[in-house]
Amino acid sequence: MFLKLTFSYDGSKFQGSATQPHKLSVQDTLAQALSHLGIYDKPLFASRTDKGVHAFNAVACIKTGEYFKDFVYLKNKINHFAHPFIHIKRIQKVQENFQVRFDVQKRAYRYIISHEKYNPFLASYVHFYPEINIKLAKEIIHLFEGEHDFKLFQKEGSDNKTSIRMMYKTRVYTYKNYTIFYFEANGFLRSQIRMMMASILKVLEGKMSQNELLEQINAKKAHCRFLAPASGLYLSKISYYNNA
Repeated sequence: MFLKLTFSYDGSKFQGSATQPHKLSVQDTLAQALSHLGIYDKPLFASRTDKGVHAFNAVACIKTGEYFKDFVYLKNKINHFAHPFIHIKRIQKVQENFQVRFDVQKRAYRYIISHEKYNPFLASYVHFYPEINIKLAKEIIHLFEGEHDFKLFQKEGSDNKTSIRMMYKTRVYTYKNYTIFYFEANGFLRSQIRMMMASILKVLEGKMSQNELLEQINAKKAHCRFLAPASGLYLSKISYYNNA
């Protein structure tokens, strides 16, 4: 049978989510945990994240024998071997034709900025940055909404068939002494959000104009090719058609 796993992970402890020759990825670590339970097929992931990027609700699909009836027991057993940096939150049975990557309707990410004094113990989990103009930040982030060719917001070496993506929703809000940026789209290019965040911060700093940002959004001219730190980025949610 096929099972859908929803899980979180601490990206600072891995060399990215996708399998690596050195076996230090989230996918490799989860596969090793599953192998202790006699599940040897490699888990298939819905999304890839860069080194240092975290996940609240990542999704994977695994194939198992029919003998795993108690999903709560299975979840606890996987967590026994996957902890402390990967945690299975939920297990659901899905149809055999379920495509964990290609059936995705929306992906959502959050980028967390802290305005507190620098703390080395939190440096892997937020991006420390001075106070920002929240009203201006809301104006800037809304420029990304709609369908665009985001080819100037992807890391070099990407091999996507198309760089056109639909950005359904953006949002900026504050919580205590944090500012959180939210992005929801049908998909994201390699390092796209980190490059978008670097561009947003550059506009907030007055080092780039909104018109220049629009030129880059409209794929006319690149004005910022930097990446914001991975530490502040979290895969927040993955939604499927038919609520799979």
